[in-house]
Amino acid sequence: MIDSNLFLDHMYDENIGLSSGVPGSLLSPITNRIVSHESLRYVSAVSEGEAVGIAAGSSLAGKIGVILIQNSGLGNVVNPITSLTNIYKIPVLLIVSHRGDPDSQPDAAQHLIMGKITDSLIDLMGIYRQEFPSNDIDVTSAVSRAFDHMRSTQIPAAFVLKRNMLQSYAHAKDLHQEAFDRNVGEMEENDEPKIVTLKLTDVINKFHFGQDIVISTTGILSRALFQYNDRPQNFYMQGSMGTAAALGLGISLIKSKQRIVVLDGDGAILMRLGSLATIGHYKPSNYIHVVFDNEMYASTGGQPSVSSTVSLSEMALAAGYRRAVTVYSNDSLSYYWEKFHSVEGPIFLHIKLKHIQEQMPSRPSLTPIEITSRFVESINNHI
Repeated sequence: MIDSNLFLDHMYDENIGLSSGVPGSLLSPITNRIVSHESLRYVSAVSEGEAVGIAAGSSLAGKIGVILIQNSGLGNVVNPITSLTNIYKIPVLLIVSHRGDPDSQPDAAQHLIMGKITDSLIDLMGIYRQEFPSNDIDVTSAVSRAFDHMRSTQIPAAFVLKRNMLQSYAHAKDLHQEAFDRNVGEMEENDEPKIVTLKLTDVINKFHFGQDIVISTTGILSRALFQYNDRPQNFYMQGSMGTAAALGLGISLIKSKQRIVVLDGDGAILMRLGSLATIGHYKPSNYIHVVFDNEMYASTGGQPSVSSTVSLSEMALAAGYRRAVTVYSNDSLSYYWEKFHSVEGPIFLHIKLKHIQEQMPSRPSLTPIEITSRFVESINNHI
């Protein structure tokens, strides 16, 4: 049994960035230590998949992110691990607590199946796995092995934490909590007729990002952005649907002096609506969330989404965004795009698009690894 502080001291020496996760009882000693640590930053995620996005954003911004989850949440990380971190070569460190371990004491019924397959599932996802160190002597070498592996391969590593490995630590005061703003945001007054005139390609061609860091969601949006407005500071997501908002949040909290623009789709944001709450809670002032809403899944043939009956702008305000607006025309889009670049975020720009099936642009000609390489170099060295 070891003290979490000893483990975290070695982690801190590796220049880690954000830690994020969903609490688990076996993890509580180390999670509580991070939450109450003056120099470490814990971001409370609403799902394990979102935690992967937040940690991956931290890694892209130059500081390896850490994910703390119970093994029951491994199913929620399969998609962002296999189609984001491993494909794009983004190293993150997972600490996975092992409930339902068949070699340990009996556990609750819901943990039995995942307990049996935890190690094999981590291996199948292509993650380097080792057991959490059980004594003080092994901590240094175990942490070094994990970070050496991530540096050499640029893919995730994981510690599997078994029962009774950590000394208890109950204190979990969030030292950053007092900075949070609980005020309700403001809905911008937009009196234009609710007649949709915009097309996706028109909007993409209109945006001038300057030195903004831009994350675009998977599907037609990333394809169109690459075709009409390619730049090194763009990160084109292919897969990991619904994770763009979390990835942008992770980057924004590390790169707090640079503007982060997340280009999302109605289907993608609906998939992980909880990300609105996380962004609204932490309130990154440099965050602009743009949602392109054509009320359909354009990349897969135009099947309808449910966004026609959802007020996404009102949901963003309820979640804690400072400002939100829904726009329908070119003039209002130009006005609010310019205005939102000079006000404090997080900001939610909801763009209603025509219900048309636009011609599908080609996928970006860059490989995912090439996208990551030039993006990381651009945002960390050239800005």
